Amino acid sequence: MTFSNIKTVFVDLDDTLWWFSENSKVAMRYVFDEFGLSRFCPYDEFIGIYLTKNQELWDLYHYGKIEKSFLVTERFRYVLEKIGFDGDFAESGSAMNDRDLNCLAQQKLLLPGAKAMLEYLVGKGYDVNVLSNGFKLVQAQKLKSGGIDHLIHKLILSDDCGVTKPLPGIFEYAMRECGADAETTVMIGDNYDADICGAHNAGWHTIFFNMKGASIENSVADAEVQNLMEIEERGLL
Repeated sequence: MTFSNIKTVFVDLDDTLWWFSENSKVAMRYVFDEFGLSRFCPYDEFIGIYLTKNQELWDLYHYGKIEKSFLVTERFRYVLEKIGFDGDFAESGSAMNDRDLNCLAQQKLLLPGAKAMLEYLVGKGYDVNVLSNGFKLVQAQKLKSGGIDHLIHKLILSDDCGVTKPLPGIFEYAMRECGADAETTVMIGDNYDADICGAHNAGWHTIFFNMKGASIENSVADAEVQNLMEIEERGLL
């Protein structure tokens, strides 16, 4: 299919443009080494526990079931408890979180085709913006570190409006901030619930970036790609 009459494009940031899962492994390696955690477990065990718990907490955060403050403290507290850490979980966890976010935002790895896709969309004259549940403290820096900040018109964050994807308030806020209309707006994202269902319920068009090839029954996505450059190659936009 080809989307017609699209004027505004919103793109998710983490694991759609900026490769969060891979960049997180790099940042967490620094944390693991700096805090001497090798005496409790191997790195592979540590990062496995962290990534699983972090994803679980983010899923809850997307739906407003937990506060951001709980997310950022619990993910490290949980890991430290699981690996048998012998210090203060809360104090050390807070320090680890701060170090992780600082290091994470400096990482540069993008998803394959991400920059080329943005250049294509900007070149076509679309108003290209980022819509993210990520934290204000680090999201703008991620765009700079990835070398794509100049390709983004506005960075719209849940931190700025107090509502997370997939709840309708953030999509309404994004349209107001960018002067967009639902019928001429498309959302590109990797999270089916937060990005695709949320945008669909807001009346937007959607492109599901399904890099992992997840099987979704009765998908509401208007289009699905497994490589970001398919958007240009297939003439979707």
